[in-house]
This record gives sequence, C-alpha cells and structure tokens, in this order.
Amino acid sequence: MSILAGNCKCTYTLALVGLSVCGFLLSLYTSYVELRAEHDHTYQAMCDISERISCTKVFTSRYGRGFGIIGPLLGDDSLLNVPNGFYGIFYYFLVAGLSFSNNLTVSRLTSYLILLSNGLSLYLAYLLYFVLQDMCVVCVTTYAVNLVSLILALQKIQALIREEQVMRALKVGKAK
Repeated sequence: MSILAGNCKCTYTLALVGLSVCGFLLSLYTSYVELRAEHDHTYQAMCDISERISCTKVFTSRYGRGFGIIGPLLGDDSLLNVPNGFYGIFYYFLVAGLSFSNNLTVSRLTSYLILLSNGLSLYLAYLLYFVLQDMCVVCVTTYAVNLVSLILALQKIQALIREEQVMRALKVGKAK
C-alpha cells in the first residue's frame, strides 16, 4: 500500500511541477509582451488574434500591473506595482519548489497558495470579461493551469492523509 501511495504522491508532485513550469513560462511570456508593448507601441504579440481577442490589450491595461490594486493603493511608482507576470514568475517558482515536499503541512500550505491564486484568477477573469470586454488566450490558459493545480494539490493532500492513516494502522497492528 505504501508503494502505491508513494507512486501516487510522485505523480501529483510531477504534475504540479509540470503545471508550475507551464505557469512560469506563461508568466514569462506575459511579462515579455507587456514590456515589449510598453516600448514599442506597434508591437503585436502572437496572442493578439483580433480586436476582441488581444492579450496585449489586457497586459497593458491598468489591471496588467499590480492586478490593478497596487497602483491606486501605493502609487504607480511603487516597487510592488510591477507587471502581473512578475508575480506569476515568483509564484509558480515557489509552488514548484513546495510541491517537491511530501510533508502534509507543506502540502496544505501549497494548496492554500494555489487556492489564493484561483481566487485571483476569478478576479482577473471578471475584469477580463466584464470590465475590459476582451478575451485573452494566455490569461484563460493561466486560469486553467491554476484550477488543475488546485485539484491536484488537494488530491496529493488526500494521498498523504491516506498514507499517514495506513502508517498509523500498521504501528497499532505491530504494537498488539
């Protein structure tokens, strides 16, 4: 049973790390597009498909830096008012690193971080659809990465709890 649980945990770990790499690359691309568009107003990214499907329009909007929250609160010149992609780069690197742990507490912390990112994804999806009235392929892909990451993180926690219960039962059985 422990071998199966170990393989299961390894699968969740690899999947979470793989998704974090995808999120990291998406965030890197997001940052590149935003910075390039700021310096070259004629730049058109690969994800700019039409007037209503444009990631550049989203990334260069006021919500593309500090999630549209940091600037009004701390000022546009704040060190924290950076492109959202920069936050994503840090976040996905952190989640990838934490995902290697099979400690239940660390896995729970990771799932809370991923849950927070899903809440942020809902906020950004609302802004994308209702405020900016745009469709951003990179953004929606990032939301999907976050959702699947949450599902996997919760499944990993369940596997860790099951393994812990089995180990306790084995200890109790040996004690008798």
